[in-house]
Amino acid sequence: MKAKHALPWLDVGRNACDSPHVVILGAGASRAVTPNGDREGRVLPLMADLIQVVGLEDLLRGVPLADGYQNFEAVYSRLHATDPSSPVLGQMEERIREYFGRLALPNTVTVYDELLLCLRAKDLIATFNWDPLLPYAYARNRQLGELPRIIFLHGNVAVGTCLGDRVKGFVGERCNKCGNPLAPSRLLYPIEQKDYASDPFIAAEWEELSRTLEHAYLLTVFGYAAPESDAEAKKMLGKVWERNRTRELAQVEIVDIKPREMLEAAWQSFFVRNHYGVTKEIQNTLPFMFPRRSCDAFASATLQLDPWATRQLPHFNALDDLRAWVRPLVEEERADRDRKQGFQPFRPEERSP
Repeated sequence: MKAKHALPWLDVGRNACDSPHVVILGAGASRAVTPNGDREGRVLPLMADLIQVVGLEDLLRGVPLADGYQNFEAVYSRLHATDPSSPVLGQMEERIREYFGRLALPNTVTVYDELLLCLRAKDLIATFNWDPLLPYAYARNRQLGELPRIIFLHGNVAVGTCLGDRVKGFVGERCNKCGNPLAPSRLLYPIEQKDYASDPFIAAEWEELSRTLEHAYLLTVFGYAAPESDAEAKKMLGKVWERNRTRELAQVEIVDIKPREMLEAAWQSFFVRNHYGVTKEIQNTLPFMFPRRSCDAFASATLQLDPWATRQLPHFNALDDLRAWVRPLVEEERADRDRKQGFQPFRPEERSP
């Protein structure tokens, strides 16, 4: 018997919805963050061009299974199936770590800075990306506090772990419990055998996503096309989303440059009736239109028939200016946490902070 749907965690007296907003990132998101390359002009690879961008052609020259394949994961999987102990596999991972490890955020505000500051501590960003851009954006904004949690579903070149103490941090840091150096997270898996449970760190990241997605009120998918090569990941996401008792009332947002019809077909199983939107620009999504109040504003509009005014996040070049704009919202959250005084709805007559 199917579970009856439930309301999100809405506190009308506080004008607050404490259900989480989950954002899932794919490689298209990181490329959108650096459309002209990183700080030094380096291109952010996608799976379709990773072999060329990273420079793996010489390793694959003369390998029959690589002929005619463009998707890196498909190439890796076929090589792994032929010879799991091939030195080429290790050499590829070494080059990938080296290339991605050199990527650097621009010194100006990026979409990742904006996205992190548009969400709050109850929310979650789950990324499939190996590049360090999201962790670096988190590191340079954590002084503000009250940032969303971030998890890494396929590992990350900037992230290290201590499995014994279940500690996660940056590569190069030490565990704050045992003092040992954090070990790099695993990156590469053959796509036919993506057994996430076999790696303790990856398994823990997926468990956290599952716990949060089961209660999410808003789901935003940014630059992740759920390719055939990643069918297992999409299947896992779908199973968790099916268990979400709020999904009858929830909203799904898809952000991608692909044609709308293609995206609707790819994500159809996640939609309930017309409770979804498709856009090419992340700025058109709820967290950017209602910074740090996406779930609250959406619940007020759809459940209370009391829509808030849009307060679009302005674009700033300087990080200090972005943080200054967000800071009053963060202070309101802290006051609500300490004294349960709630949030002031965005109204047309109010000026942006």
